[in-house]
Amino acid sequence: MTTARRTGRLFAALAALAAGCGGSLGTPPCQDGSCGTQVTTKKTFQANIDIRLDLLFVVDDTPAIAPYGATLPAGLADIASALSGTTAPDSLHVGFIRAGSCDASTRGGACGVTATEQFLRAEWCRTLTNTARGFVDTFSCLGDFGATDCGPSQPLAAALQLLASPPRAGWEGFLRPDAYLMIVVVAAEDDASGTPGSPTAVRDIAAAFKALKADPSQVLVSTIRPDPCPGGVPTPRLEQFANEFGANGLSISLCDVTLANAVQRVTERIAIDLAPPCLASVRDTDPQTPGLQAECSVTNVSRHPDGSMTKSSLPSCDAGAPPCWRMVPSGCPTGDGAHPGTVFSIYEAADWCEEAGLNVTIGCLSCADPNDPACAPQTQ
Repeated sequence: MTTARRTGRLFAALAALAAGCGGSLGTPPCQDGSCGTQVTTKKTFQANIDIRLDLLFVVDDTPAIAPYGATLPAGLADIASALSGTTAPDSLHVGFIRAGSCDASTRGGACGVTATEQFLRAEWCRTLTNTARGFVDTFSCLGDFGATDCGPSQPLAAALQLLASPPRAGWEGFLRPDAYLMIVVVAAEDDASGTPGSPTAVRDIAAAFKALKADPSQVLVSTIRPDPCPGGVPTPRLEQFANEFGANGLSISLCDVTLANAVQRVTERIAIDLAPPCLASVRDTDPQTPGLQAECSVTNVSRHPDGSMTKSSLPSCDAGAPPCWRMVPSGCPTGDGAHPGTVFSIYEAADWCEEAGLNVTIGCLSCADPNDPACAPQTQ
């Protein structure tokens, strides 16, 4: 059976368990009525694993984009692959619109998206719900606008008009109140929305995007621009637009080796910390047997698409198949080297997805005295 090792967001939450001896949340009676040097450490960990993203691409479809006709399709496929990886959002809406001034059509129907809808839905556990084609194929098709639209290119105005309320026909449900919003502008020339050359105009446009969310930090922006490509023109308005969003704004070049860097901010937020958590002073219940024989009770609560919950106990991987848990004595990395500890990992079954995980409660037998010979070895 193929298994998945739970990392990232759950591990980031689990890291709080790394407490020293004597830092338990309680010392309930042991089986013989006297705990002696045993301490039970128990804590519940919750992980923010339901990451949703509404992703809008505004693509230059004027003759200016023609010199990049070979680069752009490969770049879009590259971005699609990144959004299908292990650090991709759990629920994703993806839409593509034109930046040109004359043609407002989209490619939902041409790309196999369910009739009337104009964007791609990857809902619970990244399941495609409105197309029979694969994610990468549909994604690349939606962005294939050609280069025959008339100018000037006005990507910022086009995005604002699309996201305005009430939603345009075919875009109902695209913008969700609980999702991050990311706008990616693909441009072969500078934006001509509003008043070209006016810093105030760009600032006002950025403010309008931020106002779409109660929490402006939920709005992210990337601009894929022609400078400094050979023959590329300067795009000061698009550069300023990205800068208006601070750490949530990013500018890359159409000539970058990988255009997947445009969604870097998303994958960074999801991959908070891929390092597994460390526990201190875990008790080895059988020091004569090689390896760490930890005694832990691990309970997991999982969520289903209909909102119902399932509570289950997870065995040690030495005693049962995934989903299960495992601990290995090891050095735990820190900024100045490594400190003693025990790595805790949960191994999930092949059909598990991150949206299903909700919280984990762990109770482990630990040492009250770190010098106790039964304490887990500090290094491997």
